[in-house]
Amino acid sequence: MTPNSSAAPTDGFDPFEASLRELAAAMRAGTVSAAGLVAFYLARIAAFDKSGPLINAISCVNPAAMHEARALDRELRASGPRGPLHGIPMVVKDNIDTVGMPTTAGCSALREAYPNADAPCVARLREAGAIVLAKANMSELAASNGRFGYSSANGLTRNPYRLSRNASGSSSGTGAAVAANFAAFGLGTDSFGSVRGPACVHALTGMRPTHGLLEAKGVLPLAASFDTVGPVARSAADAAVVLDALVPGAGFIDTPASMRGCRLGIVTDFAGGNDEIDLRFLAATQTMREAGAETILVRLPAGARTLYTDLLGDIARAEWVRGLDAWLGQLPAGAPGNTSALLARMAATDGRHPVNPLTLAALRQAYETRDLPPQVDGLAARRFGAMLDDIFRADGVEALVFPTLACPASPRFDMADATYHCRAEQPLAPMHMASAAGFPEISVPMGFTSAGVPAGVSWLGRAGSDALLLPLASAFEQLTRHRRPPASTPALR
Repeated sequence: MTPNSSAAPTDGFDPFEASLRELAAAMRAGTVSAAGLVAFYLARIAAFDKSGPLINAISCVNPAAMHEARALDRELRASGPRGPLHGIPMVVKDNIDTVGMPTTAGCSALREAYPNADAPCVARLREAGAIVLAKANMSELAASNGRFGYSSANGLTRNPYRLSRNASGSSSGTGAAVAANFAAFGLGTDSFGSVRGPACVHALTGMRPTHGLLEAKGVLPLAASFDTVGPVARSAADAAVVLDALVPGAGFIDTPASMRGCRLGIVTDFAGGNDEIDLRFLAATQTMREAGAETILVRLPAGARTLYTDLLGDIARAEWVRGLDAWLGQLPAGAPGNTSALLARMAATDGRHPVNPLTLAALRQAYETRDLPPQVDGLAARRFGAMLDDIFRADGVEALVFPTLACPASPRFDMADATYHCRAEQPLAPMHMASAAGFPEISVPMGFTSAGVPAGVSWLGRAGSDALLLPLASAFEQLTRHRRPPASTPALR
């Protein structure tokens, strides 16, 4: 099936890499339909996810997607669009409840976990006219444990830019699907970088909102103190459209993209992990200055490089089982009713894709120590945020800017790649700042390494500054135009 077949009418309009506003305009003009878009993306999933490079980003296609699309097409003809997301297909990470499909969270033991209601974030986007095209694969139970993008439910998601590298985690399938044009945008979740990391390694925009801005109800939990939903899109402008539907009236689409006159804090504390990342970050900061931003070097608080080992990991361990028990307890009969039952099923799994043994061990350890309080409480993490606030105030900066990952995407757990080089002890450490502080952070493309692997640059703001970060990041995107689709998933002709 090709985009111009009768099953996917486009009348000269090509949805490949099209922005949400371009798709909405084509929908209003009648040059594309919701049903046509669903057929277009399903054709791409068939060509590249289930054959060809076998990206394996999709865990389950919504069987009602075409029916919903035709209903939205009729509604458009009768009364006009609900908004810019009317009839636009999206993918949803498989730990977010979506009626009609199981919430497996990448765990084969949860294949019968059919939710009774959509998560609020999914419900809001559906009310805005978006179509859930598919659920996306993910690191099992949102805990990668050395196997980014691997799940016992669906196997390994591959990075379409370089199949020997990982797709990051745990929203790996969402990132790979949006990068490969399997949907117009996606929803992921982020506890310790699970939206920002996949956005970084797929030349996408991914945003972790201020903690609590988006409701996490209906999401299989990892750690309530840090879990949040976040958009994954092909541009900051697209992310703003999605966030405007999720939080109407919050100003996400009201501010023009510009860096002129802003004051940015340049963070170099994570430099030295990879020469190519460092050089691209140097070029990025030069672009910001040329665009009229004032840049100053800032120094991070002590412990910024070791937040996960010092604070976040043990807090997550202490919260994991309590959150899982509450989520599992509301599932219909037939699914595991608590963490103990889930562990038993995971240990007994003997399928095509074995359970990640490190994830199983981590969950068992969390269960056995569930009554043991964390060595440090959540207030210690937020105190790090207070120290970041001191930097914002003392230096008068609107955002802190740094490479999203200190090194490019690492090799898959099951494959070597001699082109990978990393000297950083913890390449993910830059993303842990926003998690600890509860602050917003947006990652946008920063270019590519010589191996063809995307790099990302992050903009971190103070709590509640989400709508101020997007125009800054969008201005950088528009100046640099680093986004490009993967060669392994080209346009269908």
